[in-house]
Amino acid sequence: MPGERERYALRRDLTLKKVNALLLPAMRAHGIDMWIVLDREYHPDPLSVDIGGEFGVRNAAVFYDTGERLEKIYIFSHPAREDLVGLLYDELINYGYRPEGLRPHLARVVAERDPARIGLNMSATLPMADGLSVELKGYLDSAIGPELAAREVSAELLARDFRATRLAEETDLYRRLVGWTVAWEEEGLSRAAITPGVTTPDDVHWWLRERAKDLGLDIASFLPGLYLRRPGLSVPANASEPIQPGDILHLDAGLTFAGYHSDIQRMAYVLGPGESDAPESLKLAYRNAHEVTDVLCAAMRPGRLGYEVWEQTTSWAAGQGYEIGYAMQPPADRKPEVGVYCHSVGTSVHDIGARTSENNPHAFGDRVGYPLAKDNWYSVELHVSTPIPEWDQQTVKCTIEETALLTDDGPQYLVPRQEDWILIPSD
Repeated sequence: MPGERERYALRRDLTLKKVNALLLPAMRAHGIDMWIVLDREYHPDPLSVDIGGEFGVRNAAVFYDTGERLEKIYIFSHPAREDLVGLLYDELINYGYRPEGLRPHLARVVAERDPARIGLNMSATLPMADGLSVELKGYLDSAIGPELAAREVSAELLARDFRATRLAEETDLYRRLVGWTVAWEEEGLSRAAITPGVTTPDDVHWWLRERAKDLGLDIASFLPGLYLRRPGLSVPANASEPIQPGDILHLDAGLTFAGYHSDIQRMAYVLGPGESDAPESLKLAYRNAHEVTDVLCAAMRPGRLGYEVWEQTTSWAAGQGYEIGYAMQPPADRKPEVGVYCHSVGTSVHDIGARTSENNPHAFGDRVGYPLAKDNWYSVELHVSTPIPEWDQQTVKCTIEETALLTDDGPQYLVPRQEDWILIPSD
């Protein structure tokens, strides 16, 4: 596992290359010639991590399209203690604790360049592109005056395209993180962490957290959740019910490394005495899940709108006799069901790009209306519930979540997908 110095160098070099290669095309694609990112002490903008930002009293990162190149200016109160800022920005303006503060420097930088459209991080749809507070918006407007303030627009689509488009070097690094995540989860779904009849999902939850620390990794922005199912019983995540032979386990977890977050799910079956494989009914359930996944992935192509992919996949599923389910809702009782809820992933767990789900503005804003984009990372996430005869036709919900890079030919998994049940011996 890379040490702290190597991790920093990885993140620094990727930030330098990404800003210099992708930011100006994103600005031009959305007609923004100046992008201002403002933050303050203990209230960093969510996109500061993408542009080498440092917290301070009030800081401003200003990016300006001169017509020939991208000009990068950073105005700050506290000098950086790493070298990224000095390597990235063309001009550094340190106002320290001087009483004039950020205001006159920001006003001069904007006025001298007289931008036509000033992009700000304001968004009803994308929380990552909504970092500008009411106070900082008022501060900016007061500094630059009403004429320039009238040119302010949302930078949400600029931010989306800049962050979500991935360099090949980013994908190489993220592939490693996804691989580590799979290995960590599969170790947690083994006798290394589970003694049937003794261990509870809550025990595994804490084992995973400790194991991540042992490996030198951090838990992603959501805690590991282990769900247990058996005939007549489905318990919430991380319950205190001992895991028994014949149980089905569903793990949803992720790790963080060098500013990136993973989000992977795995399914396991606890073998009963004398068993060497899962029952055929459960294997059929997993094959059903793969069949729906393949249909979904066949529809995921650059340029397709997120909700259109959802509609195509769920229309096919309905024609096959499936009920249509939704995220965060209980599955249909004793009926086959499909739910599809793919999302952008990477710098945030639920990241800034398109979502493949139902057209639900309350939950997803405009994201399901975004086109899927080449060189973006997506979580291929869905569930397929199959009635099990031995369970009195109660359903087993097979939940799939794999990470893929979208190419012209569709999703390309970063690591091999789970092909069958993970098997946990009970003796």
